[in-house]
Amino acid sequence: MNPKTLTIQFNDEQLPILPVEPEAHLSFATHADGNELELTGNRAGLLLLAKAALGMAETIREDGFHIHLDDLYGINAEGKSILIRKEEQSKP
Repeated sequence: MNPKTLTIQFNDEQLPILPVEPEAHLSFATHADGNELELTGNRAGLLLLAKAALGMAETIREDGFHIHLDDLYGINAEGKSILIRKEEQSKP
């Protein structure tokens, strides 16, 4: 398998730039026991998730910024909310 490179660009406000992919689909389901989260998506949706997660991990903002992938990209037909937030402090 050939290695791939994922590049994230940031705007002047240090927010990740996530290009709109109209065909992107991403959704999730929680299993009955509540201990498993299953993410399902096509290539464009999974790449968007990866870029959003990497962009959030590398952002230097500390003002509560977060990304609502569903609101920005309409990536799931089920109307589920997919939010990515960075937390620097570890929970006890």
